[in-house]
Amino acid sequence: MIGVWSTAVDAPQGAENRSTWDDASAMICVMFRYAFLAASALADAPKAAVLVLVAAVDGARS
Repeated sequence: MIGVWSTAVDAPQGAENRSTWDDASAMICVMFRYAFLAASALADAPKAAVLVLVAAVDGARS
């Protein structure tokens, strides 16, 4: 495929550039990042609790 540059398909003057993020998009991205981080921590919490409990029992036996 050969690309051809044509001024007929250029964006009209004053058209909004949607290739960059605005503040709302950045905020949504941060919110999703923290939501996934919280979900991951919640999923790993029982595993960590078991390790702490095993270590405490092992320490009590010693």
